[in-house]
Amino acid sequence: MSGIAIRRPYPVLTKADIDEIHSAAVRGLERIGVKIGTAQGRKILRRAGADVDEPTQVVKFPSALVAEILRKPRAHVILYGRDPAQDADLDLHHVHLCNDGTGPLTLDFETGERRPSTSVDLANSARVSNVLDNLHVFWPMVTAMDVPPESRIYVDLKVSLMNTPKHILYASGASGDEARRLKAMGAVIAGGEKELRKRPIMSSVQTTIAPLQLDGGMMDAAFVFGEAGIPIAIFTMPTPGATGPVTLAGSVTVATMEFLAGLTVARLANPGCPVIWGCGVTPLDMRTTTRAGGSPEHGLTGVAITQMAHSFGVPSLVGGFDTTASVPGTQAVMEAFPQGMSVVLGGADLIVGLGLLEDAKTLALEQLFIHDEMVNMIRRLADGIVVNEETIALDVIEKVGIGKTFLGQRHTMDHLRSEHFIPKLIDRRSFDLWARDGRKSVEDRAREKVREALARPLAHPLDPMVVKELDAIIKGAMPVAAA
Repeated sequence: MSGIAIRRPYPVLTKADIDEIHSAAVRGLERIGVKIGTAQGRKILRRAGADVDEPTQVVKFPSALVAEILRKPRAHVILYGRDPAQDADLDLHHVHLCNDGTGPLTLDFETGERRPSTSVDLANSARVSNVLDNLHVFWPMVTAMDVPPESRIYVDLKVSLMNTPKHILYASGASGDEARRLKAMGAVIAGGEKELRKRPIMSSVQTTIAPLQLDGGMMDAAFVFGEAGIPIAIFTMPTPGATGPVTLAGSVTVATMEFLAGLTVARLANPGCPVIWGCGVTPLDMRTTTRAGGSPEHGLTGVAITQMAHSFGVPSLVGGFDTTASVPGTQAVMEAFPQGMSVVLGGADLIVGLGLLEDAKTLALEQLFIHDEMVNMIRRLADGIVVNEETIALDVIEKVGIGKTFLGQRHTMDHLRSEHFIPKLIDRRSFDLWARDGRKSVEDRAREKVREALARPLAHPLDPMVVKELDAIIKGAMPVAAA
């Protein structure tokens, strides 16, 4: 899937700003350092010349070491789907979109009840994602709270693989052992470890701990994924005012330090591994002491991180379309649209955030269609106005002449769909026609779209023998019952 081309990027940082944050982050890594929780990682960094304090696990990075890592050729990141038509090429020139993930709650589609999520909810969200215009990568939207905790992360991956042929972005792998099992599941689908390396159909998000800490289990998992050629997203998320400076530039600097530390150790461990800079810099709402996931600052920092990532030659993965609203409706739209517009027009390579409410906690299937409509509107803004002889259309103006209509012209039909946004949910009819048709809200029409999507036959189903192999891997993860 080609993604959204950005003709005129919307920057929030100047070249001087980028250079200043980069310089500050490198100085900070040299003077302050980062706590590296993995013994393997500290050993790798010590061998590379870093200053490692073993009792505190704090590593200080020589600026020359960071510069050497950044000089190395970047790994071109392609997020491959089971269906090759679903491949997402993170070429630094196109925007791709992904739903939000791992929500523990669901607004029941039939009753509206807010309840723990199930594997059926996850399957339904994947099936709805298959019909959206602008969802290029699938992150398991909810976690299956109806299965034992020991098997949950593996069941989430299995259910996702069974219900969508898109690339699976996976925010798990909190240890090397977990990563090895997840990798084995991917190899079953791909046809072996060699085939998985050629076309990794999954990628993993490895979250840092702000401020300035790399979790040991997460990084050990990153080494396993990186060795297999599976893309890893080092996800930094300082909270301005809490785990990062209240100033956005300060928190972006903390995020930059964490990412450069993670990139350095990941590339030292596996020089060719594909790395993405994931980031969610979202302020702390000082009145409620909650994370303001739907804030405009989330969009601003997403663009800033994208600019920083591109200056390092790596793709970005940032939040967008998030909302703190508890239900679909006005607040959800007000928060999601400006934030989403910022990161789309800012050229973020992969935007996560479609479909969940309550700051990525709660699934509402209809929200996926509402967000998809928003993206189509923003996509039209990103296309801009094309000016050439054909679009100026002076010959058509001359042919139609004064006081007549252009409705019947071939030129109108040829360019209508590329020049005009044509809504799928928004209703532009008169009040009388709208009322006669049942006075349906956007949410009502989105719910109809969900029902249509769930009624479709499943595309690209897995072979039952492959599913049995996945089940065997999951069974092996379960603790052995005491005799």
